[in-house]
Amino acid sequence: MMSDEKKHVEKDVAPKKRHLAKIQKLEAEIEKLKAESAEWHNKYMRVLADMDNARKQNAKDQQYYIKYRAVPFIEKLLPALDIFNHVIREEQEDPVLNNYLTGFRFVYGQLLDALTSEGLEEVVVNVGDKFDENSMHAVEVKYSEEVEPNTVLGVRNNTFKFIDRLIRPAQVIVSTNIKEEPKNDDNVPEVNPEDLN
Repeated sequence: MMSDEKKHVEKDVAPKKRHLAKIQKLEAEIEKLKAESAEWHNKYMRVLADMDNARKQNAKDQQYYIKYRAVPFIEKLLPALDIFNHVIREEQEDPVLNNYLTGFRFVYGQLLDALTSEGLEEVVVNVGDKFDENSMHAVEVKYSEEVEPNTVLGVRNNTFKFIDRLIRPAQVIVSTNIKEEPKNDDNVPEVNPEDLN
């Protein structure tokens, strides 16, 4: 009879072992799925953050583009403004030429007013101003004892800014107190004219 009981107990225990094994297998699979789910959630959150950053950067770029949309056009116009500026500074004795200059001054003023209303600012540089490396470009340096070093001796073009951005620095001639000595090259041999024959 013992053996029948033992068989009966084994018969009852065997399905429980199978169920426990299945449960353990399913729990392991659940843990695996939880890990995958967490990984996909992290990836989703990273993509969501990247998309949010991209949206913010796009909005920032769009604001920048809108703010500075006129810069390429203004840069193309600056050479014509420079020519106008050079022409209208000259005084003429001929009354006919002076009438033309009056017209040129009027047109130049209107162009500058239109560009100023869009955000352009012309910073006038005068002879005698202190050289400013942030808004000027020295195209030439000349020795002068009459003024302090780094003083503007001549102005070719004024500085132009657009809103808060430098479009073009002024092109100036700047003074220096360093006198450049003529170079004497001792390495060059002297040539005797009689040796050339």
